[in-house]
Amino acid sequence: MKQSQSYSSLVWIRFKRNKMALMSLVLLTLLGLTSIFAPFFSSNDPTVRFSENIYDAPANINFFDSEGNFHLRPFVYEKVVDLDPVTFLPVVTENKDSRIHLEFFNQGWEYEFLGMSFNTHLVGLEGGSPLFLIGSDNLGRDLLARCFFGSRITLIFAITVVFIVVSVGTVVGILSGYYGGRFDFVVQRIAELALAFPAVPLYLALIAVLPKTADSLSVFIMLIVILSSLQWAFVARQVRAQALSMRNLDYIRAAKAVGAKDMRIVLRHILPNVTSNVVVLATIMLPTIVLTESFFSFLAVGVKAPMFSWGSLLNAAGQFQTIGSYPWLLYPVGFILIAVLGFNALGDGLRDAVDPYSN
Repeated sequence: MKQSQSYSSLVWIRFKRNKMALMSLVLLTLLGLTSIFAPFFSSNDPTVRFSENIYDAPANINFFDSEGNFHLRPFVYEKVVDLDPVTFLPVVTENKDSRIHLEFFNQGWEYEFLGMSFNTHLVGLEGGSPLFLIGSDNLGRDLLARCFFGSRITLIFAITVVFIVVSVGTVVGILSGYYGGRFDFVVQRIAELALAFPAVPLYLALIAVLPKTADSLSVFIMLIVILSSLQWAFVARQVRAQALSMRNLDYIRAAKAVGAKDMRIVLRHILPNVTSNVVVLATIMLPTIVLTESFFSFLAVGVKAPMFSWGSLLNAAGQFQTIGSYPWLLYPVGFILIAVLGFNALGDGLRDAVDPYSN
């Protein structure tokens, strides 16, 4: 006799069939690992300024030298900076006679992780020379390291907002749909007001009245509160619709008939049945929050220094002259695209997988 499969196993089987969703899960996992272990993956301290490497171009990694000889260890040529006698602008050239090899698991700048000090990094240059894999910014800081560390702020912000929104929206939606009546009427009017209220003008107005001396953490928390207070209504409306359709089902009526309390019915019968759809809503909301935070930070009204996120890194590339001369300043866009497209594909895959019996 063939044993029936559990709901979770059916969901996983359908999810694995979606190659795009599976690939997005792998990319998001890698993005999360580089965020958590950012010091290990960063060759340089993201806050250290290298005055001789301002607007340094991405490192040109070679396996063949100028004579065409193959080297098993990758290397970069030493850079020589001269001044153009006409424009007096710095001109960077490579000294083909001086090679600097890459070292894996090399010893570099010291950092703390889980209360312990480390100085091991994935890759670096021998001799302690700074390595800029995707270039440096206007202050000579490692752009890749700042992207890794900036992902912490962006992802923490997005996950925190979505967690608050989903938690509040799920509770309010279930209670509103289950109890109905006057309580449902009042809650839905509040939800409509929250959905109709424009988030951008509210945030800009609060930024205008915020003291200039406000620290970065206060601005960060305020942005989380504003977005959370306006986004919960969307989840609440979705969950309410499910709760309304479930409260009159036979097993709910049977639970009431045997004397089950409302809280037990909500926790044991309604909540488990809406959880899968709530998870899908969360994955779909994450890219929207990432883009919103990046938009505010790009306009310099979001994350405030010394914090920095992907959006604030793009703020340095806000002028066309800068982009034309130093196009690598746009590389943080790649991290935003990976996060947004990854969460969208993951949400689509989960949305199809949560209904294993659809086809």
